[in-house]
Amino acid sequence: MRALIALPFLAVLSFASAAAADPPSNMVMKVAPAGEKPAQADAAVMCVHKYQMQAAQLGQLGAMLKLTDAQKPVFAAWRKARLDMFEGVPCPEPSMGFDVSGPKRIENQIAIMSAMLDGLHKELPATQALYKALTPEQRAVFDGPIKMSTAPPPVNDKPQAAH
Repeated sequence: MRALIALPFLAVLSFASAAAADPPSNMVMKVAPAGEKPAQADAAVMCVHKYQMQAAQLGQLGAMLKLTDAQKPVFAAWRKARLDMFEGVPCPEPSMGFDVSGPKRIENQIAIMSAMLDGLHKELPATQALYKALTPEQRAVFDGPIKMSTAPPPVNDKPQAAH
């Protein structure tokens, strides 16, 4: 009887392992031609998705910290500064692939890194204020990795489209 129950499960596993295997050596993989850019709509969707993921992670962190009423406004200010940093980075990011010249790749890298550095400089005072307001236990949570749950992101966050 147990064998009959396990049979469908094993069948699914056999198909899954074949799908995860390397493609045959004679298979031609389709790749976008050099210089072809992804659709702007797809890039805008990815920008919104990245922002929503960041906002969700910050919401998770806020819940994990178990903030007091006095800490909530300080956390909100830090959260805003953190999200502002993400909004300051060009999205979609300028290309750093082989579709642009070497000098242009460096210029694009500088633009992204400069935006991130500027955002981090603006975020630092809010981070310091929040850290000062946290208990040692909360600091340990703040300093550690954010563990995402399967809960949907908060609906009150309004992501920004491409910058």
